Amino acid sequence: MSLDASLTIVNALVQAIETQFPSIRRDAPWSLNYRAFREANAPKDPPPMVPDAEGNPARQPPVHAYQHLLHHSSLDQNRTFICIQNASSQATVTSIPLQQQDAHVFTMRQYMAALWAPRHTLTVQQGVTYSAGMFTIHLAELRATREGPQSGAIQSPGVVCCISMSVGLSDSDDEGGNMTAAMEEQVDFESTQQMIRACWNMIRSGRDIGRSEVQETMMAPTLTSHKERGRESAVRLWCDVLRLRG
Repeated sequence: MSLDASLTIVNALVQAIETQFPSIRRDAPWSLNYRAFREANAPKDPPPMVPDAEGNPARQPPVHAYQHLLHHSSLDQNRTFICIQNASSQATVTSIPLQQQDAHVFTMRQYMAALWAPRHTLTVQQGVTYSAGMFTIHLAELRATREGPQSGAIQSPGVVCCISMSVGLSDSDDEGGNMTAAMEEQVDFESTQQMIRACWNMIRSGRDIGRSEVQETMMAPTLTSHKERGRESAVRLWCDVLRLRG
């Protein structure tokens, strides 16, 4: 997809949002910086054998560990999140001050190159943000730069549209972050996902988004009243999506 094609899609979606939701509020722009590193060596454990299309045993490609660096201004303007993703366990999320991001990348490149190989970098500079009621929409064109000896520095723009919906109790409603029976009854993940899909279908209905491949991803249902744990779940989702776009 070319840059012009990405901008055309963004403009079409902006028009659709403002047409379908006339009272929606346009908020401050958002930005994103994402880097992916993949383990340099092949996994020690061989991948499992599974039947292929003809029923014959075939070995799956190896599943590598990833280290993601994500700065998303809507999640935290002053922090960069580090997400370590292994094949056998849930991704671990921590964070560092934003001003330490470049130093961390330098350390990865110069001193940990034998362990972690750079893959690609994605950026958003002036993303569009809308909010209406419980819904928040982030929309922007992505610009991707591949890294590594065989990939070169090639721009490969794409488009991301994230629709989030706030449900359940706030931190103040549940002191100490303990989940309550009231919260469990209040949150209906299936209905929430249906509302998000309905919102997306209204936005894209009748709009020409070209021949681009649309990959829809839904955050795994996570019941928590703790703001930080909810943010970590959002970081995992963004890292999964952005890794696939590289």
